[in-house]
Amino acid sequence: MKKHLFSLGIFLLAGVSALAQNRQPFKDTQLLKSFSLGVSYAKTVNLIFPSGVHSVDLGSGSVIADKFSGVENVLRVKANTKGFPETNLSVITKDGRFYSFHVRYQEEPASLTYQIEGGDNTGTTGPAVQAQGKVAPAIYLTASLNTAPVSFESALMNEAELAYYSHEIAQRSDYISGIGMNKNKINFGVDGIYIKNNVMFFPITAKNKSNINYDIDFIKFYVRDRKQRKRTAVQETEVTPIFVYPEGQNTIVGRSELKRVYCLEKFTIPDKKMLVVEMYEKNGGRVMTMEVGNREIVKASPVNFNKRE
Repeated sequence: MKKHLFSLGIFLLAGVSALAQNRQPFKDTQLLKSFSLGVSYAKTVNLIFPSGVHSVDLGSGSVIADKFSGVENVLRVKANTKGFPETNLSVITKDGRFYSFHVRYQEEPASLTYQIEGGDNTGTTGPAVQAQGKVAPAIYLTASLNTAPVSFESALMNEAELAYYSHEIAQRSDYISGIGMNKNKINFGVDGIYIKNNVMFFPITAKNKSNINYDIDFIKFYVRDRKQRKRTAVQETEVTPIFVYPEGQNTIVGRSELKRVYCLEKFTIPDKKMLVVEMYEKNGGRVMTMEVGNREIVKASPVNFNKRE
């Protein structure tokens, strides 16, 4: 019996040794740098990339990131909760570059605007860990004192056409049952989905039934999985509007409502994913969320009225 146990022990050790030999550690030159970024709950930090933002991955729900309406290369980042533990942010831009950030809570961010140059691409910079396992100093973004170029997305219709159709759609009283959120005396919903010339129109209505004004920080659209596994990174892809009508009003006065139409490039989503629309209150806790499935998106109604000359 002892002989058999001894033989089994040798066999297991040999297997472990062979497995260890088949594992190749990363080389120092393969360990890429990540920027260190401080964000605040009360202030928004802006990241200006050399190319349009393609997708964003957030390490946790403690951080919010979205793009400006109609601007493709500026990403706004903000804390969703105060004093959150360090997390990460990954950004892929439309020119195929990858950027990585260590994100920490900072009550007063070092800067509110950062310009990231093409040479800052973390996919081509040197190693983050030096030889002998010594950790290299943290890499910090440099605040730019100069103006940075902003890239506007190309619309599939001109601005006058988008404004006209958005105005006409805003006058309609359609409603999609079962989609929206009613909480804290705020009603948030979508009044139909329309399509024309590969542009999808999402009329959004927010009703403030309270006596407290609701100041909109931003409204964002993104696609994510229907079911989130526990302890996994939040996988989401933002869908950026190409036009918003009207864009000026950002306060929903008590006992009033705001109607706004968001224009997005035509898209559909897999059945296992959903479109999420969120509205954040500036310096407030009334965050409104609604989910739209592909089933509703493919039922988009055609805009069958013609523009008057």
